[in-house]
Parts: sequence; C-alpha cells; structure tokens
Amino acid sequence: MRQIQTPARPRLKRRLIAGVALAFVSFSAAHAADPDLADAPDASAAEVDRVVVTAAKQTERKAALAQGDPASISVLTADVLERRGVASTLDLVNLTPNLYQPRNTMSYSAAQYFLRGIGELDAQGEPSVGTFVDGVYITRNLGAMQELLDVADIQVDRGPVIHLGHQVEGGAVRLTTVVPDNQVRRELLAGYGSFDEIKLGVLVSGPIVEDKVYGSFAISRHQRDGTDYNRTLGRRENDIALTQARAKLRFTPNADLDFTLALDGTADDSLNRGYGNLLNADKYALNSPIYPKNRYRQAGVTATTLYRLSPDWSLSSVTAWRVFEDHANYDNTGDRFARNSSPLRYYDNAWSQDLKLSGMAGKARIVAGIYLLYEDWITRRNVNASTTFYGSPNRIVFTPVHAAIDQKTYNAAAYVQTDYDLTPRLTLTGGLRYNLERHTTEETLSWLIAGGDHTFTLTDVSQVADELAILYGAPTATAWHVKAHKSWTQLLPRLAATFQAAPGVKAYASISQGAKSGGFDFRANSPSNSRQAVTPYAPEKVTTYEAGVKSDLSGGRVRLNGAVFWNDFTDIQISAYDPLTAMSRRFNAGDGHSVGIELEAAAQITSDWSLDATASWLDTELDTYRGTYSQVVLAGGAIVPTSAHSGSPLPNAPKFQGKVASDYRLPIGLPGEFTLGVDLSYQGATFLTAANSPYNRMPPQTFLDAALRWKSPDGAWRAALRGRNLLDRRYLVWSGLGTTNGSPAYATFYSASWTDPRTVYLEVRHSF
Repeated sequence: MRQIQTPARPRLKRRLIAGVALAFVSFSAAHAADPDLADAPDASAAEVDRVVVTAAKQTERKAALAQGDPASISVLTADVLERRGVASTLDLVNLTPNLYQPRNTMSYSAAQYFLRGIGELDAQGEPSVGTFVDGVYITRNLGAMQELLDVADIQVDRGPVIHLGHQVEGGAVRLTTVVPDNQVRRELLAGYGSFDEIKLGVLVSGPIVEDKVYGSFAISRHQRDGTDYNRTLGRRENDIALTQARAKLRFTPNADLDFTLALDGTADDSLNRGYGNLLNADKYALNSPIYPKNRYRQAGVTATTLYRLSPDWSLSSVTAWRVFEDHANYDNTGDRFARNSSPLRYYDNAWSQDLKLSGMAGKARIVAGIYLLYEDWITRRNVNASTTFYGSPNRIVFTPVHAAIDQKTYNAAAYVQTDYDLTPRLTLTGGLRYNLERHTTEETLSWLIAGGDHTFTLTDVSQVADELAILYGAPTATAWHVKAHKSWTQLLPRLAATFQAAPGVKAYASISQGAKSGGFDFRANSPSNSRQAVTPYAPEKVTTYEAGVKSDLSGGRVRLNGAVFWNDFTDIQISAYDPLTAMSRRFNAGDGHSVGIELEAAAQITSDWSLDATASWLDTELDTYRGTYSQVVLAGGAIVPTSAHSGSPLPNAPKFQGKVASDYRLPIGLPGEFTLGVDLSYQGATFLTAANSPYNRMPPQTFLDAALRWKSPDGAWRAALRGRNLLDRRYLVWSGLGTTNGSPAYATFYSASWTDPRTVYLEVRHSF
C-alpha cells in the first residue's frame, strides 16, 4: 500500500531570510521613485524626479498621465481614499465605474476584482484583474487584500494592459505605497468603533542621510469582533484580526541611480466567513460545526532599481520574492452536517523579475521590457469529495479524500509599446506582447477512511462528531497519483489613437487583447477519475474594442471622462461538467461578450463644496456554452439550473452601478476645518455563479455612508466620525441551494451570508 509523501515545508522565517539574500544578489527590484511614472509609455527619464519627489507630486503626474492614456483609467489619491473612508482594498467597489467586488470573500486577506464582467470566482485562483503593489504582481486572489496606512494612491486600469510586468486580462488594480525621501513624515492612527473595532497604526518616513539614504516604516493592527453568531459552536464569527507592516530603505548615490529595498509582511488570524441557512427560523444565525479557522502568514521582499541612461532614457528593474502559508478550515455551505467543508493548507512561493527600458526617440515614446515569473502553488486539502443522498432511511454517503497538489508556473514575456505624435493633435499607439507559459502539476489523492465511503444518518445529529473526526483525519490509502505538464504561447497586440479635440478635451479609440493563464484544475478531488487533475484548460482571452472622451474643464475644476466598450471572450474558464471528459472539472466552457458604458465626473462647485460621481451600465452574455446543461427538480416541482447555459449572463456583473459623493466644508465658528461627507452608492442585481439560479441571485443594494471630519488649524490633527450602512440594510452577498432530485427537506440547505450591519467608527490621526 503506497503511503502519501507530504513534502516538509521550510519555515516562513527561513524563506524570508532566503528572499532577502535573493533580492541583494539580483541587485534589482521596485524602484523608489514611482514605478508607474518610470514605466509610463509617455514619461521620459527626464520627467522623473529621482531624489525629492513628494507623494502629492507623484500622484499629480500619475493622474495627468492617466488622462493622456488611450484607455479608461481612474487614479484614486490618498486624499480621496481618506475622504471616502477607504481603509482597505475591500472598500473599492463603486469608487470607479464597472469595478465589482464580491462581499462574501472567504478569507479577509483575499480580494477578488471583477471589471466589465471579467473576474475569477475562486479565491485561490489566478486573478483575471491583476493586483500590483509597487509594480509587483500578486499571483493569487488570496493575499491580494491590502490595508492602506502607507498607500500613496491606487490606479485602476479597465481593459487589457500589455506593458505591465504580468499579463492581465480584464485590467489592473495598482497600489503605490509611500516613497521615502527628504520629506519627514510621522503619523499615528487610532480608531474605535462598533463590535469593538480597533485600529492602531504608525507611519514614519524621511531621510537618514540627506539626499542619499532614506527610510520608511509602517505598521497597522486592525481587529473587530464577529458580526454573526454561530449557534452550533456558541461563538461569534466573521471577525477581523489583521497585522500588516512594510519597511523601505532607499539609496540615491547620484542623480542617475535610485535603489530601494522593501520588506512587507501580513499576519491574518481573522476567522474565515461562516454561512447561515435561509431555511432556518433565524436566517442570520450560523450553524456549521466547522470551526472557521484561519492562520494566514505572508512575507515579501522587493528590490527596485531606476537607472538613468541618458536625459531621455531610463532602465528600471523590479525583482520580487513573495511567500505565504494559509492554514484554514472553510465552511462552504453553512450546513450543520459539514457537507462540502474543507480543512486545508496552502503554500505559495513566487519569484518575479520585470526589466524595462523607457524613453523618447524623436516623436516616439517607447517602453519595452521582459518579464519572468516562477510560482510554486501547493495545496493540502481534506474534503467530502462526493455525496450520495438516499430518501429512505434518510441517509447521506460521503466520500472523504485528501488531495496533495503541487502546481508550478513558469512564465516568460517580452513586450513593447510606442506612442508616436503623428501631428500636434494626433497620437498613435502601438504595442505587442509575447507570452510563454508552462504549467506542471503533480497530485496524489488518498482516502480519509478505509473503503472510501462513510454513511451518515441525517436525522442523527450526534453523528456530527464522528463525521468531523473523519474530515480532520489523516490519509489512509492512495486512490491515484498523476503528473502532467502543458505549455502555451500568445501574441497580444494593442492599437490606439488619441485626438486632442479641444483644449482640455481628448478623444480616443483602441483595440487591445488580454489573456489569463491556462493550467490544471486546482480543486481536483474526484476519487473515480484522475483525468480531472491532468486534463489542462487553455488560456482565456479577451479582445476589447473601446472609445472614450477625457476632459479637464474650467481650469481643472471639472473633470468628465466617459467610455464605451465591447469585449469578446474566448475559451472562458468555468468549473462545471465537461462532456468531453465525462467529469466535473475546470475547463474552457464557452465564448461570450460584454458591452458597457462608463462615466466618471469630479467637480469643485465652490471653494467649500465638491462632488464626485461614477456610473456604469454593463450587459454580459455567455454566447456559447460547451458544457452539459444540468438541473435539479425540487420536492415541490421547482426546476433549478445547476450549470451555465448559452445565453446566460456572466456572474458578478451587475448591470448598473453608481456612486455620488459630496464633501461640504461647514461654516462652523470653531477652531479648525469641519467637513461633512456623504456617499450614496447603488449596485444592481447579479448572479453569483455561472448557473444563474434564482437561488444564487444577489438582489440590488443601496448603501448610505457619511462622515464628519475635522482638521486642526495647523493640519497636525485629523479626526473622522464615520457611519457605514446608515440604512442598516443587511443584503445577501452569497446564497446557494444544495439539494438533489427528490431529496427530503432536511437534505436541503440554502446557504447565505450578509453584509455587515450599520456601524459607527471614530478615527484620529496625528502628524508630527
């Protein structure tokens, strides 16, 4: 009998030390001046300050570059983020058009972005919308969440971007953190709110040796009691317990060389989200016997070098190494019998190198580069893989298994993009990206119980303890062990034209392509069919046709941007039943499209009153579905689809989204400046899975938030009293029906999770 060999994992501390050494040896990585500025196609080396660049100046330049780029882009400054009360990247929904974030994220450290109907449903999957921190690509949705104590700005690119390091299919969310320079910054943060929410933070940045060496350090702690109660376990869940830190050391030995070494880390012990059951009397109560454990640890090392080759050309290098471990227990359904629950461990080790040449040649602005990525993604998961129901005598049969999966990704890319001023008013843009990706997989699937199956009587709740003992148990025997590999190449072009229609008004049109990596199923756990693990799925590709107008009017007091677009998707990746292999797996299930309109406006009405607004309309469709349609018939005769089908809308793509935000400086005869901010946002209905079942339809949601802010006369003290969800509406953010044909009522669960209730939070910041 073959025993499973689970490789010993090096301790996080040892891997961090190795990463620091790697960063020094590679003599590269995330440059200290803003990487977005150095890498921008229309920014020459002469346009980049390398020694004394304030965060405000960097953001102003970034916003100006975004206005000139022939694409739909939003730049959210640190001031805007603070005014809107954005504490983490989980709060970005509705701040920019057509950006949607599921609020049912399993892990607090995960962030899932959907832009224009493009996104990845699985928290452990590769993002369709890439997250970049100081130019470094985050390889998984898990770990993409960032709290924002030291963030200078966030740029959201809607649509493919070929000249970033890693390829992105639907767009990118790019965070730039504080750059240490000659400016001294010291800031303390303290906050307290509902459910005993506590935030503490420290930011220090400034020169160590004037004009030569600079440093920064930021650390924050965020904790909050759970908002929901688990009746089975007798405790609250959905809490927060997060610590994040970042340190930077920057060295500018001369006017041409700029080097930064950055270290960051995250410790997240927030409990994974639990689910209630809408069939219970108390629909908000949680019932799963699975303790939703979470122990997420992440560390990263980034080295950035910016070197000026000449007045018009610069070379930048970003080298990064990142690792995380996650030990977690997931309650996937809220079922009191622990169906579909998963105790698991994840390990991720990623190294990346992005080398770029940027500059000007006559009327042409050029950026060209090469990108390399290596990732080792390891899963150790126990799960009840398959379930059979028996109407009488009320039994359910589990097949508990252990999946040991090791998947490696090798990615190499070369890209070039050129902006050429054909006339003083007309600029043409052309670009091309070549991408080579190779994926390997190795998996061992083992039984958790001799014989494979475990019978459970649904009416006997006392058996839950036995079921949990099996689910948390050790492997007994090997079901199968397989290996496979697959490679793909892509050529991704971009063509665009920008026309200066009038002073402060630009129009553009573009055609571009983006792609998301292929690979192998990272949830392969079918005991009867090892082909689920070794049958690859191809990259998903999108072709985007876009036209828009960007304008800055009334001397910069009014900004109006708008865009229309059409996306063509091919080889959409969906986890469903694949008729070609006669099994449920992740495969290229079809083709589709999305069409939409985006509007963004900002106006300084008076010196005391400003308005910001976003609006978007989106229509999506899965034009062709290559899988097999399936459905269940409930006991009452209702028919519920359990798979996608041709003509169905894509998931997590609300048709309408919008936000109106107003800030008004109050004429109060007291020391300091008082400002009242009000945010009203709307999010239309959307389906949460490709099945488009009425049981996983999220209803429309309207939120009203408000804040009263105060700033001392010298600006050293800032305080904000914020109220979130003031209407106290607990909307569904996840729901799903679990059943089989003709199953009895107690074999059915209707899982659900909800938005947080109304909360109040007081925050004080002191700069000195």
